Amino acid sequence: MSAQFISRLPIPNAPAAERAAIGDLAMKITAEAKARYELHRKARRRIQNDLGTPDKALNQKLTAWWELDFPAFRAEIQKVYKRDITLRDRDDWDEWLALRRAEHTQRTAAIVQLETELNARVYALFDLTADEITLIEESTKYRYGEV
Repeated sequence: MSAQFISRLPIPNAPAAERAAIGDLAMKITAEAKARYELHRKARRRIQNDLGTPDKALNQKLTAWWELDFPAFRAEIQKVYKRDITLRDRDDWDEWLALRRAEHTQRTAAIVQLETELNARVYALFDLTADEITLIEESTKYRYGEV
């Protein structure tokens, strides 16, 4: 990037209170994202350690375990590891998965809410029109919940 192009970017001079509010939102988003990442990491590790085998890694569906209900989760374990969750352990795994999925959903909703608020503040700073906001949002969409 060249300074001649960067210097022409219209960066608004936000009041200190607005900068602080935006910074606070960014920190909250980061904290939620880190917590969700840690939830994903711990869940994948437990699935691998308790249900997996040393010679097989998690497949894409098990890596995105929050997208699976218990029957689908169990079917993936059977498919990937050629074993089943024991009858004695099924209720525990069903409950474990449901609780982790609920936490994933809650953290994702918090991230979406905080990002929406952050975006609205930035849009206001730049005095964007509804059409400009729509253009930005349609061209920068991504699937929430991705790892």
